[in-house]
Amino acid sequence: MTAGFAIRRARPEDHASVARELNDYLAFIGDTFDGHGLDHDIAHWQEEYDGRTGVLLLVVDPAGEVMGTAAVRLLEPGVGELKRMWLRPACQGKGIGRRLMDACLEEARRLGCRALRLDTQARLAAAVGLYRTYGFGEISRYNDNRRADLWMERAL
Repeated sequence: MTAGFAIRRARPEDHASVARELNDYLAFIGDTFDGHGLDHDIAHWQEEYDGRTGVLLLVVDPAGEVMGTAAVRLLEPGVGELKRMWLRPACQGKGIGRRLMDACLEEARRLGCRALRLDTQARLAAAVGLYRTYGFGEISRYNDNRRADLWMERAL
């Protein structure tokens, strides 16, 4: 089901698509953009995800349309964070999320991570199920993300 879909690093010319996907994700979870706070990483994604300390990945459909995102960034030496993992509902349930997670794990290892953390909402059952399938287990809160109610980590 994933034939023709590609996962690649975001480029400067993807700015409008990145902004659209984040806004769609926020609408999906019932929140709004906070460029000076929680969403600072996306407001300044070209600096935050520059390939040295973080990477922003895009899911692109066969027509070249961006259909999802995911990012990995360093929190501290050896510890990374999975951020902004989102697939449009039309792309969910087709195995694309697994491909995206595989790419994120590869990028985390490339950044030198020995552990990868994430925060999420327990009500996002499909996402939480995917994280558990990949060996993420619950940990105590490691940040102050007001949107999250579940924090997870796995070794790499």
